[in-house]
Amino acid sequence: MSTRAQVYMKDEGIYLYQHWDGNMLMDTVVKAVNGEAGRSWQDDPEYLARIIFSAMVKEDIDGETGYGIGTKKHGDIEYLVTVDCEKKTITETKMYSRKDLRVVEFE
Repeated sequence: MSTRAQVYMKDEGIYLYQHWDGNMLMDTVVKAVNGEAGRSWQDDPEYLARIIFSAMVKEDIDGETGYGIGTKKHGDIEYLVTVDCEKKTITETKMYSRKDLRVVEFE
């Protein structure tokens, strides 16, 4: 079953979409941001967005569906992961309850 989610790159105003396994997206984003490549680009949201998106699609790099990049939040997502490079935080929000589940600081 699909669990739709998006990453919101707050500093750039872009959204990275994932159709499946949205409940695992926060872990993917935290690993990408705090991983070797991500740590080098935590002050550059454009490059960091590419690193995060690469981590999201790495198992399906040639796929035609399941992922996207846009400028709007979808109305039917279950999770929103907000990356704020200025504040150095990653926040996971459960959209149906509008509750922040976790806030992780950049390492």
